[in-house]
Amino acid sequence: MGKNKKETFLLSTQFNETLSFEQLIDLTKIYEMSMEETNVNFPMDIGTIGFMSWTKRNEISFGPYQNLSFFEISNRIYSDIVILKAAQILFEEHSIKSIKLSMSNKAGNDMTITDKDERIIIGEAFNSACSFFQTKLRNELKKFDDGKDGFIAFNETALDTLNTNYFETKKSQYPNVKFIVCEV
Repeated sequence: MGKNKKETFLLSTQFNETLSFEQLIDLTKIYEMSMEETNVNFPMDIGTIGFMSWTKRNEISFGPYQNLSFFEISNRIYSDIVILKAAQILFEEHSIKSIKLSMSNKAGNDMTITDKDERIIIGEAFNSACSFFQTKLRNELKKFDDGKDGFIAFNETALDTLNTNYFETKKSQYPNVKFIVCEV
């Protein structure tokens, strides 16, 4: 008998549609309000290891997420923020027609973009620590090895000197991919 999967993303219905720029702005506000309207009660007096264990193992609800650990919610929220910022940049700087976002760690492409010429272009997004940036970027770039056009968005804080050099090399190797560096 199959295990029932818990619902974790509370805004999945709202983000399950292709969005115009106006809809994106409205949903971004709803997303941000969901974080402002909740609080996390951190356990006290459990020591450093106990606190670390709590952040990785105890299920909580915060912002647009429920039934996940604080650690997992943090990762998802930062990835979502990159996706939302990238989508806004795509509308403002690349004159796209619409976009569908895969929020909440869903499988598949993070963004399905319809440009002004009705072409469908895929986009990927991630938030990474400097130490994991090259691995993340390499994995995302594999999706474009066939030469198809696409977008990759990521957080600017991942670009230390070493990663900036790596990124510049990859940009020249993948002229078919446009990169969006997001302030997060």
